[in-house]
Amino acid sequence: MTRRVIITGDLLRPQEEAFRPAQRDNIRWFHRLVRRPLAAATGLPVETVLWDHLGPGFDAPGFYAAAGATPDVEGWVSLFDAPALTIEAAAMMVAAYADAAMVVGFELAEIQKRLLTQARIPWIDVNIHPYRFGPDLLFAIATGEPEVMAGLRRHHADDLIFEPWADLMAATVSRIPPHRPILEPCLVVGQTRVDRALIRDGRLLDLAHFAPALREAVGEEGRVLFKPHPYNPGGFGIHHVGLPLSRIREVPDNSYVLLGQDAVKRVIGVSSSLVAEARFFGKEGVFLGTPPFHIAPSRQALRMGLHASVVDAWAAADFWRDLLAPLLPVTAHDGHRPVLPPNALRASLRQFWGWDEIFLQLPWDIAAARAAAR
Repeated sequence: MTRRVIITGDLLRPQEEAFRPAQRDNIRWFHRLVRRPLAAATGLPVETVLWDHLGPGFDAPGFYAAAGATPDVEGWVSLFDAPALTIEAAAMMVAAYADAAMVVGFELAEIQKRLLTQARIPWIDVNIHPYRFGPDLLFAIATGEPEVMAGLRRHHADDLIFEPWADLMAATVSRIPPHRPILEPCLVVGQTRVDRALIRDGRLLDLAHFAPALREAVGEEGRVLFKPHPYNPGGFGIHHVGLPLSRIREVPDNSYVLLGQDAVKRVIGVSSSLVAEARFFGKEGVFLGTPPFHIAPSRQALRMGLHASVVDAWAAADFWRDLLAPLLPVTAHDGHRPVLPPNALRASLRQFWGWDEIFLQLPWDIAAARAAAR
């Protein structure tokens, strides 16, 4: 059997509106992004394993049936970090990766990582990093292999790399006034209803699940800012935490405009990336739930169980050589480091997380409003 490097992701996540693959296109996107440097580093074929309802691939419906899970989002939530699976379901998942020399996943489910570890199949998990205020998106990378972590450490970006990026964002939003003056010290942030970072013990959480902790975090007096997620205007449980409605002020402003307000001292959320970003803007970040990623602040602090911050090294074959050399034969280092343009990943993935409003849309809106006022 020819060994190969497998690119995959969360094979089990369905769309909210239909039992069809939600991550197929993301896996294909990631495969096209890294297949060339991975092939150059290993000399192996780099192929995908995915759930594709239009053709052959992983039998996700069969897996759900074998696991006894309902074929819908609720079933996915129950499987995402399931402590145990039926023997048949576990065997199906492991068989999909049986010929893998290495599995490189884009946003793997916890159950996948657990099964790969049990099957002694090495894995690397690549995720969109929670710090999204810089010149481009970057990756938060974890692994189940201590030897891979040692190589990953050499490419980890310390927090000091991100500080000037946050300062540039803070300076930029200082020229963008909020819709109404911001005087409140506490900002509570919403999230999408279905988010892998919200899954705990087989259920999806929202702010209402943390009502006592939220009330303690915001204090007993004064109004509280609430920034809903643009894809979930329903409130994310904020109206069921026991706060009087008169204390909740919903704000439409861009999240980075809000982070740049001097009055805001504390940012509170379940597992939002904005909570992780808050400290770079001089705010206290309060996670009510578990952070989606535990990012090491420095190379010295990076260890198993934490995520490394990888800015753009992933585009080079030498990066993958460093990571994979302890586990399989790799080719000789060539010293080549590709240079990508600003916003390369943002534009490619078509995801901007509010950055585009600050640097592209809002300046035009403000200029138009001022022109109209004249």
